[in-house]
Amino acid sequence: MENHADSGSQIELLVADAEKLVDRRSPDALPIAEQIMALARTSTLPRDMAQARYIMAFYLCLVANDYDKAIALCEEILDKGNTDEIRDILYKIYMTVGNAYHLKGEVFSAEQAYMKGLKLLQNETDLTLRQKRLLASFYYNLSLLLSSSRIAISAEEYLERAIALYQEVQDDFRLSKGYTAYATLLGKKREFHKAIEVMHKALEIDMRLNDPYSIAVSKANLGIYHMDLREYEKSKQYVDDALEYFVSNNRVYEKAMVKKSLARIYSQTGENQKACDLLLEAEEIFKELDNKQEVIEIYEWLAEIYESQQDLNALKYYRKYVDSLRYFFDVEKTNALTRAKKEFESEQKEKEAQLLRDKNEEIKRYVLKLEHSNDQLNQFAGVASHDLREPLRMIAAYTGLLQRTMQDSITQQQEEFMHYIKDGATRMDQMIHDLLRLAKVDANPLLQEVKLDNIILEVKLNTEVLMKEKNAQIIAASLPTITADRTMVLQLVQNIVSNGIKYNESAQPTITIRSQKKNGLLVLTIADNGIGIPQHLREKAFQIFNRLPTKKEYSGSGIGLAICKKIVDSMEGSIAISDNAGGGTVFTISLPDSIVRS
Repeated sequence: MENHADSGSQIELLVADAEKLVDRRSPDALPIAEQIMALARTSTLPRDMAQARYIMAFYLCLVANDYDKAIALCEEILDKGNTDEIRDILYKIYMTVGNAYHLKGEVFSAEQAYMKGLKLLQNETDLTLRQKRLLASFYYNLSLLLSSSRIAISAEEYLERAIALYQEVQDDFRLSKGYTAYATLLGKKREFHKAIEVMHKALEIDMRLNDPYSIAVSKANLGIYHMDLREYEKSKQYVDDALEYFVSNNRVYEKAMVKKSLARIYSQTGENQKACDLLLEAEEIFKELDNKQEVIEIYEWLAEIYESQQDLNALKYYRKYVDSLRYFFDVEKTNALTRAKKEFESEQKEKEAQLLRDKNEEIKRYVLKLEHSNDQLNQFAGVASHDLREPLRMIAAYTGLLQRTMQDSITQQQEEFMHYIKDGATRMDQMIHDLLRLAKVDANPLLQEVKLDNIILEVKLNTEVLMKEKNAQIIAASLPTITADRTMVLQLVQNIVSNGIKYNESAQPTITIRSQKKNGLLVLTIADNGIGIPQHLREKAFQIFNRLPTKKEYSGSGIGLAICKKIVDSMEGSIAISDNAGGGTVFTISLPDSIVRS
């Protein structure tokens, strides 16, 4: 027994050393990973072999760029079924699987893996320092995944949580990565000067830590933002420095990404042939890495460059682009269904064993069916949302291309028709997005202390642009702390507040929020001075897609109040609408006062 204990302790220390090296993309991690594997083969403890397979998969994913082997090693661990013995390793396994699919460009599979690890961690109480770091990393990776895949749901929220946790645990190495991701979000908002300012914070940390890989990544990003400002000389200097490091250290994925950045510089400065050459070099690398998403983007980009030159190659690359999209989503759906079947069978075996132990087969079987049904519905919602939204994006994109090609000959009527097509595609995309949000309400709520005063502050921040635009104000009395799912409470309050400001023609829209305890209930009232809701339409207001008739047309899908009602129902409460004495609407939310923290 002592030998096993000594071996396990040695493996733990070696894993920690190897993780640091892999984080910095150092090939020096391989000999340590092989040493861990050799030690694990002499041990009879399943935990030791799980550690060995995990660290080898982590190395293969982030250093060797062999994503399929990394996924296969992780699946070997998960197939063993001894999850209770390796619970603390499972988080890292799901992280590695998510990283591998992320780098392959398989968005849905990556999100699925990240969310499994995140849910495991969120179920823990009193997180250790190491677990907080892991939780921050799940938030960080989900933010990157969502922002890069054009889904962008919750990307900024996840990133803010990650940065706050990295600051709390004083993890400067990962804090630098958080700043880099935040700069990316600023860049997407075209706030390039702010993005550069944030990137210099990241670069300062990287240089203080003397981390050449991270320095190169920060310089590559600085090059992109200077390029967006058309500061091409400065941009090229940063990008060339980054490329030199990645080439000399054989970092193939990063090398391809930087070549894409250089291609963009040459394209914007009119050197289209150089841009195409670099894109073709990047295409070869991404093909070797089996990164379908990046290959698809390169085909689209090459088609646009050739089209601008009236080169017949444009048609060739448009065809490649469309064929790749079709193949990518067919394979993704097949993989998702295969994994769902495998997980279904695995979960059923585990639950059946639990039924025998508990000697309560009828009740457990009923719970099992409900859980499986919810899992299948969630997976279907994810696949359906992904597959339904992509054709809409293509409709909007190709309408834009058609508009550009007809620029000199387009009539006013044709331009109006194209506007209707793009507007319809955008509104349909928003409806699908809102439907998915509605489907996810009350799925696995995370109960925690929620300070309602802090929720109001966050709502003010989230609606800052709308409030300034409408000259609105939010007045809130001191509110209690409750036990609830924080995200759901934020969504509930923000939906009602946003509606109160949006559907409002007052010179100064005013939202007043108060609370009181009454007859064993916590009663929250959110009053506005807006256009109001007629009494005969108040029940319909909470129905899905039911947009109330008004003289003026307002944007929205008619799902917001349906989500509010579903959230309140999940909290065993009720929501009602009444007239505000001074004009407008009062939403009254009644919840059990047992949720109030004393």
